[in-house]
Amino acid sequence: MKVFFWNTHKNEKIDPYIYDFVEENRCDIIILAEYQNSIIGLCDLLSLLQMDLYPWLENACDKIKIISVKDYRATLLRDDHRYCIYSLRSAWGIMLLAALHLPSKLYYEPSDTEALARKIRNDIEEEEERAGHRKTFVVGDFNADPFENACINADCFHALPSGAEAKKGSRTVAGCSYSTFYNPMWNLFGDFDHTAGTYFYDKNQIHMYQWNIYDQVILRPGLIDCFVKDSLRIVQDIKGRSLLEKNGRPDRSISDHLPLYFEIKEGM
Repeated sequence: MKVFFWNTHKNEKIDPYIYDFVEENRCDIIILAEYQNSIIGLCDLLSLLQMDLYPWLENACDKIKIISVKDYRATLLRDDHRYCIYSLRSAWGIMLLAALHLPSKLYYEPSDTEALARKIRNDIEEEEERAGHRKTFVVGDFNADPFENACINADCFHALPSGAEAKKGSRTVAGCSYSTFYNPMWNLFGDFDHTAGTYFYDKNQIHMYQWNIYDQVILRPGLIDCFVKDSLRIVQDIKGRSLLEKNGRPDRSISDHLPLYFEIKEGM
């Protein structure tokens, strides 16, 4: 399963970039945040690639739009202004997919994001209980780095940087057990082989990271062995066209975020 996520920055001219990436990578699931164009029109455009894609419920979430090939059938379980949770069925079985776009730090406090992370986590756990499994992955713009409270705190997403630790399934804090996610995005910090993040923000402050990894995928322990680690990448160019300005930062005329791509093996 090939998954592509992009916060498109409300760019009405973004479709050719999506088209070219899908042509290169034959994506199965495409998740878009801040997408302003017709999602049905995008499916029609991608049909030129001889791909039969369909939109998931267009009104499920204000901030997220999803399309996929018809090998995957989606049933909406939860929807909100900023996130949606689907049951995802294919010939290889059933998983849960949560897609989200959490509040921007430009307008909200970290505590707001943490509160929403707790709510989403609780919703996911309730749906996992109903489904009878924990084959869940979460994709989107978290508007928080992997090391921030919303991502790492046990009562929030509890998304750990170590797959071995995440595979233990839970961690007990002050007598309460908290289930774990694995966050492979920790492996993309630094600038040795790629950009140092998915989003660049600079301000005249002492405490400033500049590069952030806001766009992430996290997985339940049951999907760790299915995750194709070498496939995970922050996309910097599409068909030879750079998504970066000459200074190495995201080209805001395209999007202020860089896309994310990864693969999950099925049938394991």
